[in-house]
Amino acid sequence: MSVNVRRHRLYLLLLTAIYWQQGTANPLTSSNNNYQQLEEYVVSSPIAHEASVLPNDHPFSSVYGYESGILDTPRNVTVISNTQLEAISLKDVRDFTKLTTSSYTGSNFGSPTTPSIRGQAADTLLNGMRKGLTNNGNGLPLNTNSLASVNILKGPPSVMVGVSQYVGGYVDLLTKRPSRYNEGRLDLTIDSEGMRKITLDQNFALNESSSLRISLSGEDSTDYYWDDFRRQTAAFYAAYEWIPNEQYKLEFMADYYQANYTENWGINRPTQDLIDHNQYVTGIGSSGGFGDSLITTGTTQINRTARLHGEGDDSNGEYLSLQMIHTLTPSPELSIVNNSLFQYRDRDIYSSYAYNEALRDNIRFENRSEFRGTFDFFGFEHRFNLGTAISYQDVWASNDYYHEPANAWDLAYQGYADISVSDTAVFLNPSVSNFLNAVPVYSESPRGQLSFLPGSTSNSYFYPGIGADYNTNGTSDGIPDGQPDGVFVLGNQDSNDSQITGIGIFLQDEIQLNERVSLLLGARLDYVHVETADPLYNDMMRYMSAFFPPAELAAASVEKGEDSHEDFMPNYNVGLVYKLSASQRLYANYNYSESIPTDLGGGIALPESGQLEHESFSTVSELYELGYKATFLDDTLYYSANIFQQSRNEPQSIGPDQKVEAHGFESELHYQPSEGFFFIVGYSYIDSVTQNGVVSSRVPISDIASTGGSYDYNTFYGFSGYDAKTPAVPTHIINGLIAHQFTERFSSTLGLLITAPMDLSFNVPGEYTYNSNGTSTGEPLRNAEIPWQYSLDLGFKYETEHWALALRILNLTDEENWGAVNSIYGNDSVYAELPRRYELSASLKW
Repeated sequence: MSVNVRRHRLYLLLLTAIYWQQGTANPLTSSNNNYQQLEEYVVSSPIAHEASVLPNDHPFSSVYGYESGILDTPRNVTVISNTQLEAISLKDVRDFTKLTTSSYTGSNFGSPTTPSIRGQAADTLLNGMRKGLTNNGNGLPLNTNSLASVNILKGPPSVMVGVSQYVGGYVDLLTKRPSRYNEGRLDLTIDSEGMRKITLDQNFALNESSSLRISLSGEDSTDYYWDDFRRQTAAFYAAYEWIPNEQYKLEFMADYYQANYTENWGINRPTQDLIDHNQYVTGIGSSGGFGDSLITTGTTQINRTARLHGEGDDSNGEYLSLQMIHTLTPSPELSIVNNSLFQYRDRDIYSSYAYNEALRDNIRFENRSEFRGTFDFFGFEHRFNLGTAISYQDVWASNDYYHEPANAWDLAYQGYADISVSDTAVFLNPSVSNFLNAVPVYSESPRGQLSFLPGSTSNSYFYPGIGADYNTNGTSDGIPDGQPDGVFVLGNQDSNDSQITGIGIFLQDEIQLNERVSLLLGARLDYVHVETADPLYNDMMRYMSAFFPPAELAAASVEKGEDSHEDFMPNYNVGLVYKLSASQRLYANYNYSESIPTDLGGGIALPESGQLEHESFSTVSELYELGYKATFLDDTLYYSANIFQQSRNEPQSIGPDQKVEAHGFESELHYQPSEGFFFIVGYSYIDSVTQNGVVSSRVPISDIASTGGSYDYNTFYGFSGYDAKTPAVPTHIINGLIAHQFTERFSSTLGLLITAPMDLSFNVPGEYTYNSNGTSTGEPLRNAEIPWQYSLDLGFKYETEHWALALRILNLTDEENWGAVNSIYGNDSVYAELPRRYELSASLKW
């Protein structure tokens, strides 16, 4: 079914469903639809729970399993309510930095699917269960249709969740839950750049023990600010809850999301002059894929709406999740929780500049059983969570990043029809070239100027005795002149066809040592079994058979790259909470974890050696954190501050994992004396260094003469043994949000975000660098810098019992801000942030 047909049917359903109700809600007793229903508890705040933005009013269980208040949790946790999400007009994960510290997120090719925390792509949970199925934070746009609220943890997850390589933090997406009322809501949103979005949210009280909630949404945003940029989505979400008695509760959630969108590489050839004055270096270059060059022809002013893309570029994806949570409470001292999550994901990317990716029919299933309770032992009160987790995922993922000569094209003078890479530049003829780095993925449809979607094998291969005599300068390769030198196929160690099975057991125990001191101990051990193979071996053999007789290929004896491995991974944490007073806490935390490698689609690819090794399954991360938390003014003011030091390895699509050391300071303040006023401010300082890395282009194009200079790009230089400032991580971030209700119906919000300067890529002295052959050249790495930036968002809202109108002015002062990209492409891309825009929302409630 086409995207347009799906979208139009969804819109029709949304509009007609308004008239299909199962009763009329009493507005005096109806609860707000956009809030997740939480368990009953007593708070001292005079503010209704659904209107509160105070973290101390929102107990949570996504950190340790058992429900805990923010003061008694020895970690930095940000609790984001639906009120805050609505106030910032959440559109994608980059908006989280407006509400929490240490969470600046780069553009990630215009489609980030997870935010960054403490300088690393975060893990993502869905109602406490890991989503996975991604490796670099890039993917489908954020689906807000099912979203109710968010918990953000800084640093590695607890033993309950288990650890991946993404230990900077996690985002727990808490979905909408049914309420006990028949009520509904329709939201329409448009903005001045072309966004059009509609959402219908309806709750049904089926009987005294069960309820159902359904939410539908669709978006049609085409030619949105940037040239030819679009996002078209359709989403369906359903949540069912059954509570037959006080001892048992069943929750079932189903979420479907479909998206057709374009990535946004941004503007190529970033220089300091481009960032400061919109001056762009011109000249048309070559686009062979490796070691390309161009001759500069001058500079010109460029329109910020320009972006590197070709005609027909698109990305498509589908996502389905089914989640069931059973909660059995046989006694006040014990509860048994079983949480099961099944996920299906299928998506692809076609970009003419040229990056291609296909993830086909990937699935992940996890079941976690927990025994949560309290008991006394040797005079100490224990609160524990003992459980097991079983998971399985099956990933088929292929990509080709070897043909991304992004700096080849001149965005000032070339049309988008000229931005493409032809077959002859991608699918090399092995009868005349002994080097291949891409093969056709025969199961994929042709796009643009390519006959097939190209992909790269995960493993490298050599076909001896076939091809031509490429080396005619003697026998330096050991093969006499006049004889075939053989054909080499370069793998990318990212594509994979992998299956991962995991079994884990964990225990988290909170021990109350005395009235003031509590000790938290957590430990987990995971067994992992991995089977992985080259997903494109058959495609490679088919492509080679078009040039060489079957007998020659058989004689070459090239076997499929595949391997299996099993390993154990420990994970433990120690936390201490000291109660200074009834409303103040000091805490300390240490976390140690080992994790498995992560490649395309969240799978595991064959390394360069072709064999999975224990060393890559023992990636170590350590966190030290000290903090202070308190509430003041009758619990209407919450304040937290902490310092941390963390070491981790960050997975990369190109090159080895990056070794990162980071330390910093984080502080947040929430103040809400009444329902009609709140104030939130956060500050973070992060000093993050990266000790190794790879870049596509060594220096900015501004390093050579702007006219007549010869610039080399797509050369893949690397470095090691040097502490380089981590790109795209601002040292300072300040975020603030203030809301005031002027009358019973009229309110306003004002948001502020300030970021310190950040590098686009690495600055490294020449003695630490090497070229693509691993040879030291003495040439340094340099890049441009994004300066101090700020943005202001202003909002107004008029709301009655049955309808509301809201106007938001985003980027109020029309700042020409820039966004950072992946560090590999820091000299190939910079992202132009959106200008001032006006967003109008209308809501109907019943």
